[in-house]
Amino acid sequence: MISFTRNSRLARCLWAWGLGTAVVVIALMVWADKSIALTFHAYRNTEWANFFAAITDGANGVIWYSISILGIGIAYLRQHISSISNSQLIKEVRAWLFMIVTMATSGIFINIVKFSVGRERPKFLFLDGTANFHPFTLRLADCAFPSGHTQSIWAAMLCLSFLLPKGRALFIPIAVLISASRFIIGAHYFSDVIASIFIAAAFTLLWRQWFERTGVTVALKTPAAQN
Repeated sequence: MISFTRNSRLARCLWAWGLGTAVVVIALMVWADKSIALTFHAYRNTEWANFFAAITDGANGVIWYSISILGIGIAYLRQHISSISNSQLIKEVRAWLFMIVTMATSGIFINIVKFSVGRERPKFLFLDGTANFHPFTLRLADCAFPSGHTQSIWAAMLCLSFLLPKGRALFIPIAVLISASRFIIGAHYFSDVIASIFIAAAFTLLWRQWFERTGVTVALKTPAAQN
C-alpha cells in the first residue's frame, strides 16, 4: 500500500516542478519564444528540418492507443493459448489501461487549457508578425498552448518506461526528439512544449501512483512474474 509519506513527497515534488515550469514558461513567452520560433523558421527548408517534419506525426495518439489496445488483446490471446493465470492477465490488462487512461485524461486536460488560453500558433507570427491570445474564442486547431503532440508522445513514452523499464533508454530519446520537432517545424512555441512535458509527466506519475496503490506494479515483467 502506498504510504501517506510517499503521497506527500510526490505532491511536493509536483508542486515544486510545476512552479518551476510556470516560471520558465512565462519567461519564454515574454522574452524568447518569438525569437526561437523565427530562428527555426529561417531553416524550414533544410534537410535536418525536413527530418523533424518527417517524425513529428510519431506523436499521433492513434498510434499509441492502438498499441495499448493491441497489448490488451495479446494478453487475452496469451491466456487462451498458453493458459497464463487470471491474476497475470489482470495485471497485464491493468498495465495497458494505465497507459490509456493517462493519455486520455492528460489529452483532455491539454485541450481544455488550449481553448481557455487561446494562444495563437506560430504560423500567425510568420504570416503577419502577431503573437496574440484569444481566450475561449480561437479555434482549437489554431491554439498553441500547450502542445498536444508533446503531451501525447511524452505520456505514451513515460507510461511505456514504467511498463517496460528495460526500454527506457529508447523511449525517452524518442519523446525528446518528437517533442522537439514541434517547435523546430514551427507548429508550436518552445514554451508550449515545455509546459506539455510537465503536464504529461504529472498525469503519468499521479496515475501510476493510483494504479499501484495496492502495491502491484504496472511493470509488465517483474522478477516475481518471471519465476
